Order: sequence, then C-alpha cells, then structure tokens
Amino acid sequence: MRRAIVVVLTTLLACSPVAADWSITSYKDRLSDRDVKVATLPAKERDHGVFARLVINCLESPVVGGLVLSIETGSRFSRGRMGLSYRVDQREVVPRLMPVNSNGNGMSSWAQPEELEGAKRIRVELSPARSPTLFFDFDLTGVDKAMNAIPCVRTREKWTP
Repeated sequence: MRRAIVVVLTTLLACSPVAADWSITSYKDRLSDRDVKVATLPAKERDHGVFARLVINCLESPVVGGLVLSIETGSRFSRGRMGLSYRVDQREVVPRLMPVNSNGNGMSSWAQPEELEGAKRIRVELSPARSPTLFFDFDLTGVDKAMNAIPCVRTREKWTP
C-alpha cells in the first residue's frame, strides 16, 4: 500500500506543471568543447501566425559575463533597431529600442534575467518596421529553476531594481 502511494505521488509530481513549458537543452560548443545549457520557453500562443520563445543562456566573458535573456521568433525582421516593450507581472511597462539579432529573428539583452526571478508572467510587444505589432505572453512558472539549471559565472555588475 505504501509503495503504491509513493508511485502515485512520484507520477503526480513528475507531471505537475511546476516548470510551465521550460525546456533545458544542452549542446557541445565546437570551439571550447564545453557542454552548454540553454533554457527556452514558448509563448502561450502565436500572434499573426508568428511563434516566439524566450531563451536564457550564459555569456562567458571576463568583463560582462552572466545570463542573457533573448526573444526569438519565427519571423525575419529588417536589419537595424526595432521597438520592444515588456512588462513583468504588474510592474511598469519598459520600452526599449533594440538591435535585431544577427539571425534577424529577435533580440538579445533587452532585460536582465534577474528581473524575472520569482515572476509569474512577462508580456512582450515587438514593433517591427513595415509589419504589424506582435504581442507575446509567457507563463514564467519555474523561471528560477530554469535559470539555476544553467551554470554561469557572473562578471558584470549585478542588476538592481
């Protein structure tokens, strides 16, 4: 009887939505031969048929090292800068004008990952040139666990609200 209860509890815990849809993947860096871990989280739904995901990875640098937050989409954007606004939980909206990444599908370093610690939700709005504004909503449940799963040495100054 006790064993059956343990099996049921283990199954329930393994299937519980504690970590939302965070996915931790790893790959071997071809230059350094190191195992690199990356956390990704898909948006709750597509906007204008475009999907998006948050990506948290480690930037290794003696000067500006630390976790980096990016957004990647299934769309290609014009080179240059693009408007991005975000809101964590019920905090103030933070507007940014950020360069589009080298892949042309998103932006990096528009917020400090530490801003997400303990948060439940982030909403992100992208304003590409010559395209409709894109809105994405992310359930951040499990973000602390996801960030802790990525080994990273912080060398840049700590973010404070």
